[in-house]
Amino acid sequence: MSYPYLIQGSNVVVVIDNKPHTVSKTHISYQRVVDAIKASDWETVKQIIDPVKVVLNYGQGHVSVKGSTLYWKDEPFAGALATRMIAMLEEGFTIEPMVEFMHKMMKNPSKRAVTELYGFLEANNLPITPDGCFLAYKKVRADYLDCHSGTMDNSVGQIVEMERNQVDDNKDNTCSTGLHFCSQEYLKSFSGDRIVIVKIDPADVVSIPTDYNNSKGRACRYEVIGELEVEPGKAFDRSVQSNAHGTYTVPTQPSWGTTPITAAEPKLGNSAFYKGYSAGFQSSYNATDDHYGKDRLNYREGYEKGSDDRMYSGNERYRYTSTPIPTGAWPFPNRS
Repeated sequence: MSYPYLIQGSNVVVVIDNKPHTVSKTHISYQRVVDAIKASDWETVKQIIDPVKVVLNYGQGHVSVKGSTLYWKDEPFAGALATRMIAMLEEGFTIEPMVEFMHKMMKNPSKRAVTELYGFLEANNLPITPDGCFLAYKKVRADYLDCHSGTMDNSVGQIVEMERNQVDDNKDNTCSTGLHFCSQEYLKSFSGDRIVIVKIDPADVVSIPTDYNNSKGRACRYEVIGELEVEPGKAFDRSVQSNAHGTYTVPTQPSWGTTPITAAEPKLGNSAFYKGYSAGFQSSYNATDDHYGKDRLNYREGYEKGSDDRMYSGNERYRYTSTPIPTGAWPFPNRS
């Protein structure tokens, strides 16, 4: 059986069951329709333009597609995830991993997390696994302990978790409690010695903070499945707030002579990060501090680290000084 059709400028009009369907050149399946018409493959034309109801029998068959609308339990489901799944079907790709992801995500008790999570993954190029989880990155210390409290083991194979109600679900609180994960791009803005790959169930995501271009998130559980090997100088420049270890020589005030100290003593600096760290460690946040752009992000990162060190270890790793650091002085992590 063939169908009447018309090539009209940049559109293709096909009449199926006495109903005209227009496919514009900007449509994701335009070229497939044209190729199918040229090959007289009318069954493919119909499947692309006027698809029958598709019920995907996963987890009691909650996901279905009718025309160009995706449904969850027979209710229309809109958003980035639905758009991507429909596009993949039109392109001829399997969507089983996306369906598994959707089933896990819909178990998440947070409406905001459900609404925002997939857009976050797509914007940051974070992959979805065949079983419906997703992969993200995390920086940790050289001994695989977390950078903030130094109490959580993030070595490969470990499952790290905390009570969900202890994770801050307010996305506007960008520096707060929770198990943090991030995109590859965000790694350049965060300190740490190692980069691990974490696998996260969508149901365990609590919030996607609004700061840092929405490139990090907070969860209550993840599994460490690997470590990203990075060749020095080739990728992921070490953050300017690097957690260096060992013994070195540092200029001291007021004469800026040199005194050997160990890394256990606070490192001095006058950047926004150091100012934020000192405020967090001393619990002396001042809302009138004016920081903008990258300085604002660095101040808030410092404040978060300082607060964690005050609460968990009592070890002051950095200290703000208003005295300018001489050019060429080393090793001051605040200098780029």
